[in-house]
Parts: sequence; structure tokens; C-alpha cells
Amino acid sequence: MCLEDGRVTSATVCNHIDKASKGTVEGFYAGPFNSLCKTHHDATQQSYERTGLMRGCDQDGWPTDKRHGWNAP
Repeated sequence: MCLEDGRVTSATVCNHIDKASKGTVEGFYAGPFNSLCKTHHDATQQSYERTGLMRGCDQDGWPTDKRHGWNAP
């Protein structure tokens, strides 16, 4: 996510890719995982899990997530 924002940042959080995997002890420790910086984990990723949409907009102010209602045909 940092690279998509044009930055290089050290990953400091082990993120569960599949939020359902956190439902069991085995899944919590087995993953699947990816690595994120704390800012993207605590804001962007958790917002995505709540809303189902990735945050962010292009230079014209339009949401970059194609599933956003403003991008509907």
C-alpha cells in the first residue's frame, strides 16, 4: 500500500489477509498474512474491512476503487 502511495516504508504489522481466519486459534496463527505499515493497517485496511471499499481518490478527486458508487456506469 505504501508503494502505491509513492512511499517506501518498513512493514511493522502482520495483517490477516482473510479476516475470517482470525475466527479460530489455528487460523489466527496460520494466516494467510501480509505485511503492512502501522498507518495502513490501522486506517486503510480496517476501513476496507468495515466498508468493503478501498480508500483513496485520483488527482481529480474521484474514488480509485472501481466498486465505489460514484464509479458506477
